[in-house]
Amino acid sequence: MDKHTESSMTWLIVEDDASFRDIVTTMCELWGVNTIVFPDGRQAADWLKGTGANKKNEAPDLALLDIRIPGLQGHEVAAEIRRHPELSNIGIILMTAYELPGEEQQRIMAVSDADLLMFKPLPMMEELMKIARDIITKREKNATRPKKGKQGA
Repeated sequence: MDKHTESSMTWLIVEDDASFRDIVTTMCELWGVNTIVFPDGRQAADWLKGTGANKKNEAPDLALLDIRIPGLQGHEVAAEIRRHPELSNIGIILMTAYELPGEEQQRIMAVSDADLLMFKPLPMMEELMKIARDIITKREKNATRPKKGKQGA
């Protein structure tokens, strides 16, 4: 059984569109998911560098990041998350309302090391939660596996 129930999950949400941000945070409230919310990439990056992200018990399980946001863009925030010692293994979903050419999608996914790129509108609530749970579970399983490669090199 999943170690994370909705009520024990925390999502980091970075979205500049206030209406869309309100919709996502309302969905999280209905699920009992805790949220850490920022309207732009710079504030999210500042939080990552500050004390909030350095407390293991306050670390989010998933980041839902809009790509095109003021300050650092979502894929750049994702790259910061992957470099963070406490957050490097959380699930990351990038989202955008814009059409992206295949090469740009590949570049963004390579830079961010995100788990998924979604296009707005996002899926229905139940489907979004299933996707999020699957990503979190996969990340947790990968974190508990021993690293492959040379020992002591």
